[in-house]
Amino acid sequence: MTTLAVPVSPPRTSVYRAARIAISLSPLILVHLALGAIPFVEFTIVSVLLLVAVTRVAGIGVTVGLHRYFSHRSFKTPRWVQFVLAVMGCTALQKGPLWWVVHHRLHHKHSDTAADPHSPVADGFWYGHVGWLFANDLMTPDHGTVRDLTKYPELVWLDRLWMVPGILLAAACYAIDGLPGLVYGYCLAIVFVFQVTFAVNSIGHLFGPQRFETGEGSRNNFVLGILAMGDGWHNNHHRAPYSARHGFAWYEFDMAYLTIRAMRLVGLAWDVKQPPAELLQGKATTIPEPVEVGEGALTP
Repeated sequence: MTTLAVPVSPPRTSVYRAARIAISLSPLILVHLALGAIPFVEFTIVSVLLLVAVTRVAGIGVTVGLHRYFSHRSFKTPRWVQFVLAVMGCTALQKGPLWWVVHHRLHHKHSDTAADPHSPVADGFWYGHVGWLFANDLMTPDHGTVRDLTKYPELVWLDRLWMVPGILLAAACYAIDGLPGLVYGYCLAIVFVFQVTFAVNSIGHLFGPQRFETGEGSRNNFVLGILAMGDGWHNNHHRAPYSARHGFAWYEFDMAYLTIRAMRLVGLAWDVKQPPAELLQGKATTIPEPVEVGEGALTP
């Protein structure tokens, strides 16, 4: 009896894999390459204003949106604000909200082990900073860890079209101030936000004091605490990941938390979680349950 051979798909070659990675990271690569135009593009007052504005929009999108809200659900907000935060996060070109959250939750689950997507402790500084993006084909992560987000069709849609908000914001910067607006107002701003965000992954696990023993390398880094809008108080964060507040001490400035407090004041955020007073004072020895602002928690 003659049997028909089942055609076998050719294996994915390293070239194919490299092409997939390059295409998926092309917007981020392009904004870095665009900085080569800086010596040839005029620096204008408008471009400076755009630089400040875009770093705030993308920075809040990453720290308040992708990190504290989507990854850790540290507060609640209306659905339309949820979408706005996701769009703001996408302007940073760090891929879509579901992709971002999947890898961040894996980082917390396996922090500084071989299963951590970006550990400088396990795999070296440059791998933890940016190499992990190029070393793995990360285009189709397992969404099993983000079922709380995949129930929103608009987030699933945005995760597929994550480049669109960034492209639109870049176009707006160009329309406002031409090449200076595009190069300085958008590209330089996005490169700054990217490098600071990923420095939290690398520098934030290698350099700085550890207030709490967390069983991994997270550190509180003063410079990153300021530049990363509070996300640089990384040891605090790993001690209480659910907390909307990362700056525990009075001198640990936390712009993202102040933004969340402002949202709460105008009714755009509620059930804002942070550790109780004992942990904020460095006294707790076990991770306590989250305490909502207004229910006995210590607030600045």
